[in-house]
Amino acid sequence: DADLLRRVLANLLGNSLKPSRPESAIQVRAALAAEGGAVQVDVVDEGEGIPEAYHQKVFEKFGQVETARPGPRLNKGLGLTFCKLAVEAHGGRIWVQSAVGRGSTFSFTVPLGAEVGADAPGG
Repeated sequence: DADLLRRVLANLLGNSLKPSRPESAIQVRAALAAEGGAVQVDVVDEGEGIPEAYHQKVFEKFGQVETARPGPRLNKGLGLTFCKLAVEAHGGRIWVQSAVGRGSTFSFTVPLGAEVGADAPGG
């Protein structure tokens, strides 16, 4: 369902804005996926980056990255879990490529013409 995928994209964009400097760019790219029959969407930021040890954890319920940034955490660690569930409900997958100090690229694929399953979040 298009609404769920819009929410996924909005969540990824929101997450990219949080660690980014005001003057930095955030890119959104979409193209046919290499495996064919699917579209791939990438959200690229110039933020702090995510240590490799957290690349899977960020998609887990309440999973958060430990940062050196002072102050309270503003998120609850559920947004990327929602994204993972929504993308997988469409038959796709989601992942992150990131390195500390180099920003992050969150990517997801969904099959073209995918229909959401009855167990999808919010659906």
